Amino acid sequence: MGSERQVQGGTFPWYRSHQRAALIIACLLFATVTMGHIFANGTGEAVDILYSLPIALLAASFGLRGGLIGAAIGISLFAVVELADGVGDIDATGWIARAAGLFLLGVLLGHATDQIQSGEQRMLAAQEERLQLAERARRQAEALEISDSILQHLAAAKWMAETGHDKVAVEILASTIETGERMVAELLPIRHRP
Repeated sequence: MGSERQVQGGTFPWYRSHQRAALIIACLLFATVTMGHIFANGTGEAVDILYSLPIALLAASFGLRGGLIGAAIGISLFAVVELADGVGDIDATGWIARAAGLFLLGVLLGHATDQIQSGEQRMLAAQEERLQLAERARRQAEALEISDSILQHLAAAKWMAETGHDKVAVEILASTIETGERMVAELLPIRHRP
C-alpha cells in the first residue's frame, strides 16, 4: 500500500492523498498531449482523445470542480492547436463531439468522486458517533458498578451501626469513601483527577 494512505479503516488512492502531485502530473499530461497533437496534426491521428487522461485525473482528484476545469483546459488547448494550424479539417460535429465527450467525462467522474467523498465523510461521522455511544455506554456501566458497590458498603455500614458495631461501621464508611474516590478518579480524564 505504498501508493495509498490508510485513514481510519479506509484507503485513499495516491491522487486523492497527494493532490499537488496529481495536479502536476495532470499539467504534464496536458503539455504532452498538446505537443503530441501539434506534431501529429495532419497525420489522421486522434491524439486529442488523450486529453481525457488529465481530465479524468483532475476529476478523480478534485471532484466536479476539477473535472470541469480539466475539461475546459483540454478543450481550450485542443482549440488553440486546431485554430493555430488553420487546416479546418474538423467540422462542427467533430468539435461538438470532442467538447461534449470531454465535458461529460469531467462532469460524470467529478460528480461520482464528490459522492464517494461525501459517503466517506458520512461513514466516518457515523463511526465516530458509534465510538462515542460505546464510550458513553461503558462509562454508564462503570458508574452503575460504582453506585452498586457504594450502596452495598453503605448498607453494610448501616447494618453494623444498627447492631451496635459503631467502630466497624465507621471503618466500612471510611473504606467506602476511599474506594468511591478512587473509582471515580479512574473514570475522570487525567486533567480532572485530584
